[in-house]
Amino acid sequence: MIPVAYYPDPFRGGDNIIVLTDSYVWSDNKFTSLVPANSNFRYHAKAVFDAAAHMDPWFGIEQEYTLL
Repeated sequence: MIPVAYYPDPFRGGDNIIVLTDSYVWSDNKFTSLVPANSNFRYHAKAVFDAAAHMDPWFGIEQEYTLL
């Protein structure tokens, strides 16, 4: 795991922090290079977001509910 950002912990307060990380796995048995893990979606998303940074994009989250 490689840290990419840290923020003050809003739950515990004080000097505590929350750390966001990217996860990697070794590419071979010689332990010489790392590749993004299958669950490391942030690594691939960062490339897309960096490419669109000059466009001043807006991002949003939509959540829908169904009541039965």
